[in-house]
Amino acid sequence: MRRFDGALRVGGTRRADETWRGKLRGALRRFAAAIAAGVLAFGSAGASGLGAIGAGATLLGATVPLASAAESEPGSDVIVIAFQTNWNSVARECTETYGPEGVGYVQVSPPQETIAGRQWWTSYQPVSYRLDSKLGTEAEFKAMIKQCKAAGVGVIADAVINHMAGADRSGSGVAGSRFDGEGNFPEVPYTAANFHSCTDNVSNYRNASNVQNCRLSGLQDLDTSQEYVQNKLADYMATLLDMGVAGFRVDAVKHIAAADVAAIKAKLAAKSGRAADDIFFEQEVIGNSAEAKEIQPAQYLANGKVSEFNVNARLKQAFDNDINSASFGLGGIGASASWVPSDRAAVWVTNWDTERNGSALTYKDGSKYLLANAFLLAYGYGQPHVFSGYYFANADGGAPGATDSAVPDMTCPAGDAGESANTESSGTWQCAQRWTAIRGMIGFHNAVAGTKVTDWKEYGENVVGFGRGAIADDSGDSDGSAAADDLAVAGKADAGVGYLAINNSDESVTRTFATSLPAGVYCNVYATGDCSAAVSVRSDGTFEATLPAGSAVAIHVGAERSGSAGSAGGASGGASDGRRTDPADPDWFVSSAAAMVGAQPADHAQIVMDEEMAEAIDEANHSAGLSVLVLAGAMLLVVAAGRVCKSFAKLE
Repeated sequence: MRRFDGALRVGGTRRADETWRGKLRGALRRFAAAIAAGVLAFGSAGASGLGAIGAGATLLGATVPLASAAESEPGSDVIVIAFQTNWNSVARECTETYGPEGVGYVQVSPPQETIAGRQWWTSYQPVSYRLDSKLGTEAEFKAMIKQCKAAGVGVIADAVINHMAGADRSGSGVAGSRFDGEGNFPEVPYTAANFHSCTDNVSNYRNASNVQNCRLSGLQDLDTSQEYVQNKLADYMATLLDMGVAGFRVDAVKHIAAADVAAIKAKLAAKSGRAADDIFFEQEVIGNSAEAKEIQPAQYLANGKVSEFNVNARLKQAFDNDINSASFGLGGIGASASWVPSDRAAVWVTNWDTERNGSALTYKDGSKYLLANAFLLAYGYGQPHVFSGYYFANADGGAPGATDSAVPDMTCPAGDAGESANTESSGTWQCAQRWTAIRGMIGFHNAVAGTKVTDWKEYGENVVGFGRGAIADDSGDSDGSAAADDLAVAGKADAGVGYLAINNSDESVTRTFATSLPAGVYCNVYATGDCSAAVSVRSDGTFEATLPAGSAVAIHVGAERSGSAGSAGGASGGASDGRRTDPADPDWFVSSAAAMVGAQPADHAQIVMDEEMAEAIDEANHSAGLSVLVLAGAMLLVVAAGRVCKSFAKLE
């Protein structure tokens, strides 16, 4: 199983060093270190005994950086779910939004030919494996993959392999392929012999045979134990891999025996010339301890990643009540041994199913939904997915403007900077990937990748803060990232990289938060894209902030104010064009952002700058003092050596 360990630093610590504070401190350190290094090297035959100073070594406060990590792998593990978005729109978003803001992958709806119909679920009733669908043609699908790759974004295809169209359907698919409710799909071809003999609907989840051999909601259930069926499915998926997709989200996997899934994946690997473990394979398995053992998530871990639905359920329970609850609070996410291990877990706040069945927070929950997304992107458990769909009144309703055979291009709200054009009206696109807080938190996630949670503290009911900073081990969310490399180079295993404070209460709160971050003026990337909302971290790592009800402060190294108000290095995580908010932001968020800007005291910045200046001067003095001592010692050695030589001369 390939892990998505790369981390795209939006700005990173290098950008932080470009601020005037970083330049000042860096210059002073380099000056002092140069003097010391020169003395150590001066005519000293024993200098080599001090040890070679290689890349990444630290000498009297001066750090020599290691070479940057290779960028051959995707720069982030963040997946945006582009639900029911057509191929041309996904391609455009890869260039305009996903790539610039640091998204690693976009998960697209099923690309195969399906039954006709405006409802979204028609995309989950295949009639053939032709790549002409409601979302576009095969040519458009290929062009989308190419354009997304050029933007540094991989495409993950939703694969429906458990079943075909419902037994109550017959006729022609959206591309003209004939089919019926008796198991005949001549375009593949499948006949009735390729389906399970059970024609009843699944009714007993305590019985694995019933779940995996009978029909899910009337859908004709493929007999995936047949080698012929396995080969057909593997052929379809191999075609997608050859076109350049990065991997798969596999639908309804608990309704397929784990051994069958393994066999299909093995055939896919052989047909595509890849190792099975190198194929990204995310399996939809809804766990329930009361159900049969054979259909539990643990049974499928050997095949790839597995969805962890406990996360969206816990997030809903916590944000609907108290995020600090001892029994269902945020601190317990991922802590249970019964949950999917972090490096195998696919997680989200909601997806298209949970958005419609009441089991998760959704856009209808306003600030709670956005705060939950912020937490998920900051916390580090599992591989995070950000859902982007559309506003709806009818749970069956299809994408905006959808017809029986096509979905038109996605249209995102447009307008003046700092104003919301998002009415959240039914039948319009959410465009959540463009929301200011989502952009900012994707940047945050990428900046802290490879580090552990630190400084966790509850600051009252429904208020919590935590940082990211300690270098993660192999059990962490994304070891080997640029952020972790930088910490290792600096010799700061517990140095802070980011910090998130959440106020899920109904009242504004003012608190002093304790972090491990270095002193500086940091952009609140949750609130604005132009750094107009900023907080000042003091030399002791604390900062004071006022959080309006239902808001957050998210700060990280790499998103720091550069010295002029409203200017930030990589503050938003990309693609904001320096705007405070985006026209796609819900209007309630725009109001909240304005409150965040007005709530933070402006005079803290000067205090922090003064503290940093004093600290830099102290460091320079200290380094210079050490240099003088080393120089004096070297001179004494030279004098002593000279006297010894003279003594030998006299003896001769």
